Amino acid sequence: MKKYTKDELTDDLLTKEELQIRYQKALMHLRDAQDLNRKYQLILEEVNDGYWELNLIKDEFTLRSKYYRSHGIIPTLKIQRKERWQELIHPKDRENFHQALETFLRSDKKTFKFTHRLKTRDDEYQWVLATGFGLRDEMGTPKRIMGTHMTVSK
Repeated sequence: MKKYTKDELTDDLLTKEELQIRYQKALMHLRDAQDLNRKYQLILEEVNDGYWELNLIKDEFTLRSKYYRSHGIIPTLKIQRKERWQELIHPKDRENFHQALETFLRSDKKTFKFTHRLKTRDDEYQWVLATGFGLRDEMGTPKRIMGTHMTVSK
């Protein structure tokens, strides 16, 4: 193991001023990222009724939407286990949804689109258009599907 002299060690050390400058730059980048995230959230909420994410690794479904807030459900709904989150889908739409999802997962398609009914807190159903895209690993295996949904009338 090489031993360093005091001069060799101090040559690589940053001065207090250099550390403060780097810290301020990092803080500015963090604030910019937070500001961009807030803008993105506002745009999503205005353009769509919400967004969703299906994590295929964790078998977890996350839904954040005006739709659920407007029906008295917490703004972010996180459900684990496929059976539980599929209960939100109208029974007559579940099989078609499952087939569309499986077809998407087996294909090399980039986008997923499906119109179905989602359950409200009042046990009523409302039609939504779900559109999304898949995030795949280097082998092409889907790991996540993320997208937006908007209320539609049928």
